[in-house]
Amino acid sequence: MSLHDPRLPVANPSLDVVDFGPGIGADVERRLIGEISGRRILDLGCGQGHAAVGLAKRGARVIAVDDDVAQLGAARSLAAQNEVTIEFHQAKQAELAFLAADHVDLALAITSLSFVQDLSRVFRQVHRVVGPGGHFVLAVPHPAALVATGDDPNQATVAWDVDEQVGDRWVHTGEAIVTALTRANFAVDQLLERRDNALAPATLVVRARKLGV
Repeated sequence: MSLHDPRLPVANPSLDVVDFGPGIGADVERRLIGEISGRRILDLGCGQGHAAVGLAKRGARVIAVDDDVAQLGAARSLAAQNEVTIEFHQAKQAELAFLAADHVDLALAITSLSFVQDLSRVFRQVHRVVGPGGHFVLAVPHPAALVATGDDPNQATVAWDVDEQVGDRWVHTGEAIVTALTRANFAVDQLLERRDNALAPATLVVRARKLGV
């Protein structure tokens, strides 16, 4: 099953819609993100910048973060080609000290959290920088897709209900994500599991609203 790696080139990427992963269409973006123009959006693990640049082209004020120098270089080039201004930072997703509290309206993490073992550290930082009532939308490869052997979802490389790695990706179940978000004082309001021409779901998407201050 093919899963998009944000660190690799994308064939003919569209800047018109955020690509959350296989099986997730444009209608889902509208449901999860809503109005974009004028909003401050944090893109965690921006990769080559397709989501960040697309959002900026539609009027968002984007802050893009990635710890990979080469990926940031590609993202900056894409922003320049499309004549949009984006605030770029080289940092890990749990290292957001450069942002003030309540600074952004929305945080996104598109597939990038599958390369992070400790979600709780990231979620605590995101909670700090998202403003009251703001949202955090994350998408990861569905654990059923990550652990499946070939095209048979009944054959797995590792158990999907434990903290395991498949290659350089960490298997994050819906249960683990929701628990970590709740402990970080987020309330989950949408959870989507989508498949794309396969028996097993390919993408897991969660939207959560910040509680408290």
